[in-house]
Amino acid sequence: MSVLRNKRLVVRLGALPCLTFLMSMFPVTGTPQGTGETIVTNYAVLERISGEAIDELMGNMPAVEKGTLMLLDKERGVGAGIDTVFENELVRRMTDAGLRIATKPAAGEAAERSRFSFSYQIIRFNLQYPAIGRSHWIGAKEVERSAEVGIFARLIDSGSGEIVWVGDTQKKYDDTIAYSILERVEDPQLEFTRPQRNEIRLSRIIEPVVVTGIVVGLVYLFFSNQSGD
Repeated sequence: MSVLRNKRLVVRLGALPCLTFLMSMFPVTGTPQGTGETIVTNYAVLERISGEAIDELMGNMPAVEKGTLMLLDKERGVGAGIDTVFENELVRRMTDAGLRIATKPAAGEAAERSRFSFSYQIIRFNLQYPAIGRSHWIGAKEVERSAEVGIFARLIDSGSGEIVWVGDTQKKYDDTIAYSILERVEDPQLEFTRPQRNEIRLSRIIEPVVVTGIVVGLVYLFFSNQSGD
């Protein structure tokens, strides 16, 4: 009788490592963005880092009196589509600061001339998905999201042509979002908000095999317990 009890105990104890292994594959950390909180779209991410870069540049350059007419001169960009995100944010922030904005020189002798020219180069401006996958074998698929902007700028006196200030800045953004909300953070009409998705396709084959093997093992241990009883 004691031998039978010992066998039952061994079988039951043998199930513990499998259960422990199975539970260890479930994530215990916080959930990625998109599972309850406000979703930040890819376009909003680009706007955010643009605004941070512009605020830093404007904070470092010499103070310009409110009401001054400022000519914006883009010397270099990275793409017609994504450049507009930075350009729109630049106009918005400078207007909010009380400046009057011009995007081309005034024509005619009687036309008002801008006092300063804000010349800028967009050195880098991109949004990427560095990694897509699961942090555990069983669990929701996650997406690492990364954005970066780099700007070089000059403030030029329009009358003398003198460069009165030079500055540069670089801003980054990184987070992790749920794979299930990708279509909600991307804009189907704006290609630059839809980075390439580099997924590991092999996981689609390996993960079901591993899960099936674990389930079969647990079922076997369960019926072994029943037959022992």
